[in-house]
Amino acid sequence: MELREERCYLVGIKGTGMANLALLLLRLGASVRGCDVQETFLTDLSLQKADIGIDVGFSDSLLPSTTTCVIYSSAYARDIPILQAAQAKQIPLYSYPEFLALLSSMQDSYAVAGTHGKTTTCSVASHVLAGASEREFPFYALYGSSMVDQEGSLYQGGECALFEACEYQDHFLSYHLRGVLVTCIEYDHPDYFADLDAVKASFRRLVDKLGRGGILVGCSDDAGARELLSYAHQTRSDLTIMEYGYTASGPFQVLARPEGKISLSLLPEYSFSLTVGARALVLDHVGAVVLALAMLLDRPKPKLYLQDKGLLTDEVLPSLASLLLMQLPSYPGCRARTEVLADERGVVYVDDYAHHPSEILTSLEELRLAYPGRKLLVIFCPHTASRTKALLSSFAQA
Repeated sequence: MELREERCYLVGIKGTGMANLALLLLRLGASVRGCDVQETFLTDLSLQKADIGIDVGFSDSLLPSTTTCVIYSSAYARDIPILQAAQAKQIPLYSYPEFLALLSSMQDSYAVAGTHGKTTTCSVASHVLAGASEREFPFYALYGSSMVDQEGSLYQGGECALFEACEYQDHFLSYHLRGVLVTCIEYDHPDYFADLDAVKASFRRLVDKLGRGGILVGCSDDAGARELLSYAHQTRSDLTIMEYGYTASGPFQVLARPEGKISLSLLPEYSFSLTVGARALVLDHVGAVVLALAMLLDRPKPKLYLQDKGLLTDEVLPSLASLLLMQLPSYPGCRARTEVLADERGVVYVDDYAHHPSEILTSLEELRLAYPGRKLLVIFCPHTASRTKALLSSFAQA
């Protein structure tokens, strides 16, 4: 598929992932239009700024006659009128995960997977890759939100790509990946996975599907990810396997420093500041740096991205790592991830997407660290009936 020649129509275009995809397709040269409900979404403004037309409803009459590709949100079944019309006209039809799988086959692709922290890790990795070098790194990123100072995900070129890869319905198994980072593995999506063992089996298949000579990055502090790293060591001797965390062995062990700073065992004499304090979020930020480092080192000439081109080969790893780590204090944050919406008359209003008990605990930890001694009033909106029912006792404790 040559995207510059495509006329794409996105059904459910206002969803965060779909809106980001629409903006990316536009940057890749495609013509883009779509449809959704009349209700105003947070993505409306960014789509309007990009001059992307949005039709209201899902009638078959909305589908332009010139359409060459239809992509639809997984929130909609294929029997709605506009998708039936596309099928009748034999227009190529992709769900959002199916189209991401297609995109991932077009260049070297890397992904962040795991039960929690995918969006944060993707956005931090995008931020540090974009800012670490005077030479622009030619990549694009597509994930389930955007940084607070950007419209949509990041695009700097098409040499490689970074995706958020979700385990739900085994979607990530259709991706074509050169490398993947796994943040953690816990039980989730009870409407699809019978139990935690089923979730773990899905992640093992993800490791099995990685291209030969690929890259696996995992957080050693999480039991599920640690188990997956062990599986990879036993079954995929061809992979480059990297671990990070407070308990990690090797160069990416996190060392706590005073005033909330951290060091890595690779660079123990240097301390780096972060914009977060909760342990899980610190790990997401460090994991993002390790993945970004892996992506840089996987390029034909990684030394091109060093500020000082005179460095020796054996100094490339710590030099690149330090450049990436230095970008962390300027990370602006991600929309709906402990995002401060307003601070009025002594009240701070925060929006957060935490929809799993573990994520709620992390978000509350971060808020208590950011606002010590302040009273927290939390309004929780359950996300899917099946998750709420299966994890009800854990939600209550969180």
